[in-house]
Amino acid sequence: MGYKDNIVVLIFAAVFLFSIIMLMNQGVRTTGYATTATTTSNVTISTYFAIDMSTNLTNGIEFGTINSIPVTNWNATDNNNSVNTTGVGGTYNQSTSMWLNVSTDSNTNVDFCVKADTALTSSGASTIGVGNESYANHTVTNVSLPLVTSAVDLTTGYVKSGFNITVGGNDYLRFWLDVPAATTAAYYNNTLSFEGVTTGAGC
Repeated sequence: MGYKDNIVVLIFAAVFLFSIIMLMNQGVRTTGYATTATTTSNVTISTYFAIDMSTNLTNGIEFGTINSIPVTNWNATDNNNSVNTTGVGGTYNQSTSMWLNVSTDSNTNVDFCVKADTALTSSGASTIGVGNESYANHTVTNVSLPLVTSAVDLTTGYVKSGFNITVGGNDYLRFWLDVPAATTAAYYNNTLSFEGVTTGAGC
C-alpha cells in the first residue's frame, strides 16, 4: 500500500472515530430542564332535579281486554283504582294510581313531556293509530281529576304534559283509548316515554 493510500485510510479512520465519540456523547448529554405548570377548573351547578314514576305507571299502561268495538274513551285499568279516604265517616275518592314525581332533593320546578314511539301495533302489524290513545294530567287526583274532557291525543314527538310541578309534587295521569270498529282482533302495544325539563325549557 502506498503513502497516499495510508493517508486516505487514516483520514477515514479519524472521521469514523470522531463520529463514534459524538454519538456516545449525544446519549448522555442533558439538553434541557424539567418544568411544571398548574391551572384550575371549576363549575357552577345552578339547577338539578330527579324524576320518578309511580309503581303502576312503571308497570305499564294497561287497557285490559275489550270484547266489543267500537269504543271511545276506554279507561286504562289504573285510572280509578287508588282510594283516598277523607273526612269523618270514611268517604273516599277513586283516584288514578299513575303519576310522575319531582324528587324532594331537586332544587327547581319541572315540566313533564310525553310521547309514544309509534301507534299501538300487533304482531301481525295491525295498528290502532297513536292519536287514538289520549291522556290528561293534573296536580290533584280524585274521582274526576284528571278530567277526560281535558284529554290530549298522544303523538310521536315530545309535548308538554305537565307544567311547573313543584319539588316533591306529583303530576297525576289518566289514559284513555278509542278503538275503531274495523280494528283487527289482536294484542297491541307501544312504548311511552316521559321526560322532565326545567320549567320553561323546551322538551
